[in-house]
Amino acid sequence: MRLRRVGTPLFRVGSLVTALVASVSVGAGVVHAAPPAPAGLPARYISTLTVPDNFVPAPFRWGGISGLDAVGGGNYVGVSDDPGRFGPARYFQFRLPIAGNGMFTGPTPILTGGGTVLGPRNIPLLPGQMDMEGIRRLGGNYVVSSEGARPWIRVVTPLGLYVRDLRIPSAYIPGPNRGMGVNDGFEGLAVIPGGTVAAMTERSLAQDGGDPTLAAGTRSRLAVFGPKGTSEYVYRTDPLAKGASSRASKGVSEILAVNGTDFYVLERGYDPATNRNDIKVFLATTRGATQVGGRFKLSGSETVMPKRLVYDFGMLPLLRPDNVEGMAWGPRLADGRRSLVLVSDDNFATPGQKTKFHVLALN
Repeated sequence: MRLRRVGTPLFRVGSLVTALVASVSVGAGVVHAAPPAPAGLPARYISTLTVPDNFVPAPFRWGGISGLDAVGGGNYVGVSDDPGRFGPARYFQFRLPIAGNGMFTGPTPILTGGGTVLGPRNIPLLPGQMDMEGIRRLGGNYVVSSEGARPWIRVVTPLGLYVRDLRIPSAYIPGPNRGMGVNDGFEGLAVIPGGTVAAMTERSLAQDGGDPTLAAGTRSRLAVFGPKGTSEYVYRTDPLAKGASSRASKGVSEILAVNGTDFYVLERGYDPATNRNDIKVFLATTRGATQVGGRFKLSGSETVMPKRLVYDFGMLPLLRPDNVEGMAWGPRLADGRRSLVLVSDDNFATPGQKTKFHVLALN
């Protein structure tokens, strides 16, 4: 089909504005309807939209969507974790064709804009200087997180112009036997109502413990960048899925703030032996958890954030949710329920992996 024209979609590159292709040729997307809902959980699966391969071609290729946020007016922003192989550090703005019952009504997102993320002094980032995993609206700006050997959390304008970097506590800085792993950094990013930024590591800091096992999960850290300093809490993931191979992995891939203490947490696991993803959404709280701000190393006696299961995609074994990495508030449904929209990162590995949007209704 042809991409619908919405005015003239623009892709902003710093202070330059470059016209994006207003109409691109794509194959039909795939929309899945809701199967019978498993009972007993606070959320219900509604539908999935599978985005066609190469939805946006060069020079600003679509893919690697690792962070997602609702930004008003029915629009969303999705940040790409492309390290520079297929274009600049970028995000896309789009609408999703979601009806009042939570069903997708069209085969593709509808592009409405986008932008780049620049470095200090508004210098474009070079390949390898970014691995962006989260994006959230922060007032009139955006905050973006990037992992890697030199992680950062950056505030930029909607044009992508540099505003400031948040100060990351020294315990998180990657180094020999310390800090975040190069690919285990700030995958989760949230903005608490009122404007406080929070970020959660995918897995434990090197000095805090190991990777998840069949017996126990990993201990991620939540950092809340408050006006009076950074508060920190421990979040423990579930263990690896039952029967997982020795090559399986699991970690936190996104967080979404409900209020100043409560967060939806997206746990994402993968087992290359079976090519299956283990995707669960939890509701966790800092209430009752030990505040560990300023500690270089955890003792192991800390009270972790209490959590409860909201939804387990494993109950729908035929769905194949793929590599889900982003989560945002969806539209208010016709029956009054709030919804969540989740997105998978295709890792630029099409046709084997896909960008998929999933809608959950919160009961």
